[in-house]
Amino acid sequence: MPAQRSLIRTALSVAVLGGATVVGFELATGSAAADQARELPIGSVADLVVDGAHQRIFISDPVGGKLITTSYTGEVLATSTGLPGVQDLILTDRLYAAVPGAGAIVAFDPATTATVATYAIGGAPQSLAAAGGKIWFGEDRRGLGSLDLSGSAPVVTRGAEFHGDLPAGAYWWHAPRLATTPGRPDIVAAVQTATTGAEFSLLDVSTDPPTPVARRAFSSFAHDLAFSADGTRLIVSAATVPTMALSSDDLSTIEEYSTTTFTSAVAVRSDGALALANSGGAGKAVALFTPGTTVAAKHFDLRPTEQTGTSVMFLQPAMAWEPGGDRLFGVADHHRRYSLQVLNDPAKVPVTIKLTVPATTQPDKGYLVRGTFSTRLVEGRPLVITRTDASGSRRVGPETADGAGFEFEDVQWSAGTVTYTVSIPGDDHLAAATATASVKAAVIPSTTLTLDRNGTSWAYGSTVTFTAKLGPTGPNRVVEIWADPSGSDQPNRLLRKLTVDGTGQADRLDQADPQHDPVGGLPRRREDPAQDRQVVRRHKASVSTQVTRHYKYAKIGSVPYYHFRRTAHPVFKATMNPHPGRKQYLQIDVYTRGKWILWGYFYVPLDASGRSSKELRTTHSTGVFYRERSDYQNGKSGDTANISTYGPYHYFTFTK
Repeated sequence: MPAQRSLIRTALSVAVLGGATVVGFELATGSAAADQARELPIGSVADLVVDGAHQRIFISDPVGGKLITTSYTGEVLATSTGLPGVQDLILTDRLYAAVPGAGAIVAFDPATTATVATYAIGGAPQSLAAAGGKIWFGEDRRGLGSLDLSGSAPVVTRGAEFHGDLPAGAYWWHAPRLATTPGRPDIVAAVQTATTGAEFSLLDVSTDPPTPVARRAFSSFAHDLAFSADGTRLIVSAATVPTMALSSDDLSTIEEYSTTTFTSAVAVRSDGALALANSGGAGKAVALFTPGTTVAAKHFDLRPTEQTGTSVMFLQPAMAWEPGGDRLFGVADHHRRYSLQVLNDPAKVPVTIKLTVPATTQPDKGYLVRGTFSTRLVEGRPLVITRTDASGSRRVGPETADGAGFEFEDVQWSAGTVTYTVSIPGDDHLAAATATASVKAAVIPSTTLTLDRNGTSWAYGSTVTFTAKLGPTGPNRVVEIWADPSGSDQPNRLLRKLTVDGTGQADRLDQADPQHDPVGGLPRRREDPAQDRQVVRRHKASVSTQVTRHYKYAKIGSVPYYHFRRTAHPVFKATMNPHPGRKQYLQIDVYTRGKWILWGYFYVPLDASGRSSKELRTTHSTGVFYRERSDYQNGKSGDTANISTYGPYHYFTFTK
């Protein structure tokens, strides 16, 4: 078997191509029709790295002493030889390979795979990681070393001495496997494996020598480790313990993932989606977990090639996501015949909505509308519930999903049928879903009452005029218009008590409340008095953003951009109308492969005056286009006092 190696492919390849981008694997049951397998001309595999910029895959073959470059379909494009025992690969501005047989780290041009430089280490580097402006490597007995390329000449440091709770001169017997992430640019995670167990460590490499941050031991052989893109979690797998997510602060357990066998490889997508390679063979070889869940939403089977037929296959510890795309790549072993496995555009996880309403009801009597989801949804997912009756259609109920389902009360004032339609839009993980259900109300004498502008919204602080109309009615009828402000800080209040005129039209009402989204309760005066609750108006939040630390503001093409030096950390300052517990939602997108894709997002608390500030501290790539905007998200920004409001985009880039 090839020597053990680190898993840093996801974090590094994404960082080079524009940061954490949101891309899609779509989940369902069984293998997708677009899945592929292609035999590879290698005798072993140690590591796999995906280059999204050039749409290439690099695979190291320690037995053959070579590095092969393939297309996304497994077609071999180039082969680099003379790399004895080649192990770990990382991709930054260059492709680096650890070559223990040559005692060196070799750099390649990822566009041409031509050798750019060879850095003699003086030892046998096996694992690689990039953090703190250096390339870090692991080797037997000497532990962690570094290669600093920032100066006029390369500087190699071997067997770094640790301080803190480790004695000076301490070293590891076996080369530690390493992991890094742009979310924690100065942190290296390392695992030392021995016959009796594994010890995971977090090291701060901004100090010289590196400082231990946290340590945790398991009585089990370690297989793999990888950070989440935001750096808050370290996913680790070992032989006899569950694959789990550990805190990147103290390595405490956050959650454990449900798997049937131990995990041989881990690949974390930038949005938190997780792929785990099982050790049980071709069937259910890869388990896919949607963000925030610990039970697999889908399993993938490995596919045979024409040469291997249906022989037993096992996925090797080499697996990575396509940066900015929706494909997962891995290498399978068919009795020492290796194939590239492409899990390409798998189907989305289907979601079934069960919508329940009573079959019949009495007019003016309230009833419950309930919905449950077959797959638990992330809180805050958009939800559209439409009520359709003889008077038309309008939105009702909650506007975001909350876990496993929803429930709200409604009422039908007149005879007829009310139909509810619930829709959930699809995304990178889940398929769109729709369900309908109807309730029928019996006939009783009734009238109608309408209020214009129902369901509309206005800018923060604006004043709006409403007109109420009562249908067929007797003389001197009175309509009361009540407001039920959202939230719990204000009680219901009577806005106006109006006498309708001969046409059934009430006097006009001018009303504005800049702090809340009122829900108007309309008492309908009739032979059987009752109430009908309708959303009559909603206010948007006020959102503005200021961008600072740029050295110029100039157009690229027709679009104005903020220009930053790559060493500068942009600061985004937002201002909103204040509300207790309110947070700014800061969204940053990156332009890649001809479209804007989510790079990352943050919830930034506002101070008492409604201001927030977020400094973007990470390693910045030049020549990449970004944009940001500040939003208020109803129910996710800490309150529901306003409707979701989206600020304008601001475009920025980094230069040398």
